[in-house]
Amino acid sequence: MPQKPCIAIVDDDENVRSSIQNFFLAAGLKVNTFSSAESFLASPAKEATNCLVTDLHMPGLNGLELQRKLRIAGYAMAVIVMTGFPSEEARREAADLGAAAFMEKPVDPDELLEQVEMALS
Repeated sequence: MPQKPCIAIVDDDENVRSSIQNFFLAAGLKVNTFSSAESFLASPAKEATNCLVTDLHMPGLNGLELQRKLRIAGYAMAVIVMTGFPSEEARREAADLGAAAFMEKPVDPDELLEQVEMALS
């Protein structure tokens, strides 16, 4: 039996983390949540993560810096960046770093799930 994909959600907003987590759990995905990029990087869960959903603007490392650190370290997980303050520069940088999607908050959960499924396929 194939193992469920593991999704990591990194967002400093607890409400965003828990609502996405609950939606993804209901969809049958395995989910880990983190309140910061630093806590995700320090976690052994990153080794089993198939797709990372991260906020762009967070205290400490932002979502693009997290994406860059993962890429430099050789992690090949799919990355989806979310932000309430999109800019063409951030969108371009996320794409240059290999992001599977760049989404504007508030994110429609069905659309986010669709992007995750596309990134995993």
